[in-house]
Amino acid sequence: MDKMDGSEQARQKLADYLRLNSLRNTPERNALLDVIYSSDAPVQAEELSRLMSDGRRLRISRATVYNNLRLFEDAGLVRKVFQEDRVLIERTDRSKGVIRLVCGGCGKATEMNNDKVRRQINEMRTRRFNATDWVLTVHGLCSKCTADLKRKQNRLNKKIKTKNENRKD
Repeated sequence: MDKMDGSEQARQKLADYLRLNSLRNTPERNALLDVIYSSDAPVQAEELSRLMSDGRRLRISRATVYNNLRLFEDAGLVRKVFQEDRVLIERTDRSKGVIRLVCGGCGKATEMNNDKVRRQINEMRTRRFNATDWVLTVHGLCSKCTADLKRKQNRLNKKIKTKNENRKD
């Protein structure tokens, strides 16, 4: 499914949800939903607020962004993703099940595809619970941050070694 299809389906799902809950379907809500569904990666609410006020879209307040994000979550259009000390928002139509690798050093998140893990999670039986979607987050260090950490440790070890050799003299 491409972005346009996902966005159109999300707009329809939002319209249905709003109608069922006797809420208004506003241009601001649709514009915010379009911004979320045009993004391939999870975004912070503050970033959404900034994107909405970039002059090309409708200007909406930060409070309106947060209120609508809660509404979109209730409608099943977005979900919260917790990374380190940040809360990100992502669209729910991307796939049923996401495996995300999050670097604790730089905060970069990448998604991976592992059919074996997906099959195991889908076959998992849980009592009194029907899983409809899932996100598996694996925390660690990317190769760049791992290399940076090793360089720092090597520098520190050299300093300690030099200090110890100077004390012996």
